[in-house]
Amino acid sequence: MSSLESIAARKQMLIERSNDQRNEIARVYYLWQARTDVARKTTRFLKNPIVLSAIGLLALKMPWRRTFKFSGWLWKGWKFLRIFQRMI
Repeated sequence: MSSLESIAARKQMLIERSNDQRNEIARVYYLWQARTDVARKTTRFLKNPIVLSAIGLLALKMPWRRTFKFSGWLWKGWKFLRIFQRMI
């Protein structure tokens, strides 16, 4: 083979490899785009004020709210840490 033929063969090999890589990148991008689209739709639904108020009302009216005092302790501890950080 002459050097021009080897250069042309290498060029063709590089073009084929770049096409394979481009197809792989497009496939991965499509998969991630589908996943982020589902997450975007879910968060858009949860940002609705009616849904947020329904969740809040449900949380207030559930009887188990009174039994989980540990979450109240966590909240008070968090507030104490925030006040303590402001002092420092």
